[in-house]
Amino acid sequence: MKIETVKAPITESEKKLLDIISKSADRIATFAHFGQREFTIEDVLSELDCDLHDIKRLIRDSAAEILKEKSNISAVEVSDLDLPFQPDITVTIKEEQDMTADGSTSGPSF
Repeated sequence: MKIETVKAPITESEKKLLDIISKSADRIATFAHFGQREFTIEDVLSELDCDLHDIKRLIRDSAAEILKEKSNISAVEVSDLDLPFQPDITVTIKEEQDMTADGSTSGPSF
């Protein structure tokens, strides 16, 4: 079974994530010029009114948007519950079965 790679246009969540990365780098560079040398991402994000939960949400939403564009995916559900050990994304693939010579079906081999 071949997994299809789709080059989807950049998603809105990816644009927001790239903006946060760019602003973080600019902020670090500015403070570095004033002598600060060590930074935590948590501190930089908090100064940008953002946190790791926001970043996780942007990554989750970007992945879901890209998955929805794949022809072999029939459904993508996103959960906003953010509960430990619970899925953030649930994916349903389109069933593709190969018929063998005797009429039986075979699924993907891993």
